[in-house]
Amino acid sequence: MKPYRPSNKVPGTGWIWLLTLSILGGAVVGGGIALIARWIYLLLIFPALMGFTSGSATTVAIKKGKVRSPLVGLFFGVLTGLITYGAYHGGEYFLTRQSFAKEIEAELGQDLDSADMNALMDTFFQEETGSSGFVGYLKFSAKQGLSIGRAGSSSDGIPLNETFTWIYWLIELAIIEAISVIMAKSAAKDPFCETCDQWYGQGQRMGTVADEQSEVFLKVLEADQIVQAATHIQPRAATIPYLEVDQRQCPGCHQGEVVLEVQRYSENKKGEGKQSPVLLGMLSHRQTRQLTEAISTSQKSDPTIDTNEPDASQEG
Repeated sequence: MKPYRPSNKVPGTGWIWLLTLSILGGAVVGGGIALIARWIYLLLIFPALMGFTSGSATTVAIKKGKVRSPLVGLFFGVLTGLITYGAYHGGEYFLTRQSFAKEIEAELGQDLDSADMNALMDTFFQEETGSSGFVGYLKFSAKQGLSIGRAGSSSDGIPLNETFTWIYWLIELAIIEAISVIMAKSAAKDPFCETCDQWYGQGQRMGTVADEQSEVFLKVLEADQIVQAATHIQPRAATIPYLEVDQRQCPGCHQGEVVLEVQRYSENKKGEGKQSPVLLGMLSHRQTRQLTEAISTSQKSDPTIDTNEPDASQEG
């Protein structure tokens, strides 16, 4: 069985989708979080939310634009995350300037035009940090430090000095980028039918493989020993961990190659279920029919298997 490999193709419309949603999605999400943060900011949760929305925007662009290049997906995952976090700090910068303007006008008792106000604020940042504009604002905010409370930043929380404020911001950026990149790269690696120019459909469950048989199953499957591989596939999993075997077909050409997807289901130390990809390969239509028939024959010949019994692994 040959492994599935994306074609790395990016249509012209794909670039348009990626650029549009990276810029618009990042700006809207980052600006929205900046507005909400005036009242509450949840540590780690908000960066994770920004990462998820960044990754979702890039994923939509990849699917709509039919982008089949994981490298391009990775790049735009990084770009969208940077735009999102930049827009968040940019939104805070804009809102801070607005608050600063109101305070100055109230103190002077007169309205100032935007040019004078910007010059006054830039002078302040220049004197405090040696830089003006957005960079000066970031340096000044870091110099002021953060105060971390249970629900986010608060005046009665744990104070962070300038160095640790920069470190904390880098941690936030790393969280955003990690989530965004993983989602985008995974979307671009999804099976795509080059003949029909469309994404493969959702997986259809073929069965499961017990953990103690998983190593042998993968070896014979990769060696194209289809019938022997089928003898290890059962209709349900008795215990966790186990492998789940799914097939994915192109909606447009049902006689074409089929993607065989193998995932491992297991539990972490807390007893929570998790799944991880193990194998993504291509089977010809003949091999798929051969595998399906062999699975059916193997299960019918085994009297210990009750194919009518519901699969406990799918309950709940």
